[in-house]
Amino acid sequence: MSDDRHGDSDTATFEMTRNEARVVIAALSDEEMTASDDRGMRIQNIQDHLSAEFDFDEHRGVEKGEMATEDDTGWLDNDSIFGGNDPDDTETVELSRPEANVVTDALADFELDEGHENAGTAENVRERISDAFENR
Repeated sequence: MSDDRHGDSDTATFEMTRNEARVVIAALSDEEMTASDDRGMRIQNIQDHLSAEFDFDEHRGVEKGEMATEDDTGWLDNDSIFGGNDPDDTETVELSRPEANVVTDALADFELDEGHENAGTAENVRERISDAFENR
């Protein structure tokens, strides 16, 4: 049984690279298609949060390669337009426990799809998010 002392206000921070953020957004996009209204809104909020954190544009462009999934048209990011698009740029990301649960669920599903070349990245991020909450 999980310890629920902290409730929904419990948050944790962890490091995430620009490339990892793309993988998380792709995993959330896969999940968003079948999510309920409330869960879909939480997914959209997390995607918006990551887009702002990593300076990705909020609209989707026609360029391939900005997202981890092949069937997505991609997210443009300002650095790809103005230079400095280093996939290893790192930001500190903060998620609440409910947000982290949505992200880790989406990443776990993403990992199970063997067609995703970024399944290893998804697993790494999922484990770091889980560890950030367990080591509090």
